[in-house]
Amino acid sequence: MNLYFECNMGAAGDMIAGALVDLTENKEETVRELNSLGLPDTVIEYSRKEQCKISGAHLDIIIKGEEEHPDDHHHHGRGLRGIGEIVESLNVDSKVKADVMGVYEIIAQAEAKAHNAEVHEIHFHELGMLDAVADITVTAYLISKMKVDRIIASPINVGSGTVRCAHGILPVPAPATANILEGIPYYKSDIETELCTPTGAALLKYFADEFTTEPRFDRVIKTGIGAGTKELSRANIIHVSEFEDSSVTELSCNIDDMTGEEAAFAAERIMAAGALDCFITPVIMKKGRPAYMLTALCKNGDSEKFAKLIFRHTTTLGIRKYTPSRYTLDREIDIESGVHIKRSEGFGEAKEKAEFEDLKALALKEDISIFEAKKRIEE
Repeated sequence: MNLYFECNMGAAGDMIAGALVDLTENKEETVRELNSLGLPDTVIEYSRKEQCKISGAHLDIIIKGEEEHPDDHHHHGRGLRGIGEIVESLNVDSKVKADVMGVYEIIAQAEAKAHNAEVHEIHFHELGMLDAVADITVTAYLISKMKVDRIIASPINVGSGTVRCAHGILPVPAPATANILEGIPYYKSDIETELCTPTGAALLKYFADEFTTEPRFDRVIKTGIGAGTKELSRANIIHVSEFEDSSVTELSCNIDDMTGEEAAFAAERIMAAGALDCFITPVIMKKGRPAYMLTALCKNGDSEKFAKLIFRHTTTLGIRKYTPSRYTLDREIDIESGVHIKRSEGFGEAKEKAEFEDLKALALKEDISIFEAKKRIEE
């Protein structure tokens, strides 16, 4: 699944979480599931909220019967270690726990920089801390449950003017938010309020693979809207789209100073890291030198990861990057009698093929040829 967040009215934790809930088929059931995650002293309530006649999903995070105000910026109470203890107690898997802590560490680092303090000295007041943990947990949990592969976001509208916090009146974006937004495209607007909160900024910084004004969609599958709390002159919403994208990233390089065994090892490591494909093509370079062209296909959001692997495992000094589109059949793997069967379907075609390693294992076990093993599987 691929998601695109349109942040024309900023980003807040509850808006992002609400937009993801809006993508789900059974929203009431989703919220019941969220309330079973073990968030302490927390009740999540779902409703439909209108912003300038636009309906969106709204999540109220009720902490001990009290709802957090969107402009609260207090920092008194538990520190990052205490948050870690809460997160460790949640009824979610280890990946979600790691994601929640990863987002919260971004916030803590930004707060520490803003206050010229060490991270362990930063404390968050109980209400705001639990509210942020809830927003972050809900977002991380839904992204994991939906099996999101790639997230793109637009540049973020941060608003303008000032925001009141525990330390006084600060300009928008507040210093901690500005620290989080380093490296992320954002802009101010004539809307005189804080549109991007520290939690919203941290969620997008952690989860988004790319920020762009020109997202590329093959097809939008469904959309969701998260409605904010503030009533403004414009619809205070964040829009998320689930989309299909047939493009992939192709990385290639020419190598004339590695052996075939070394190049094959590099290809093996690239495939083991999750590349969509990797292959080696013999080529002739300048002055008639025989060489190899190593090509790796990967998901668009993984291009930097695989570029690092290519540099690590080959002698190349440069990598070419392309973004081709492709046609693919829908694929699934079934297990029949201990043999993995790859099935694919689409464009009026249906195909199936037994996993070669399983055929090989059967042939060795029964002391028969690959062809006989294949015939047994087909029968």
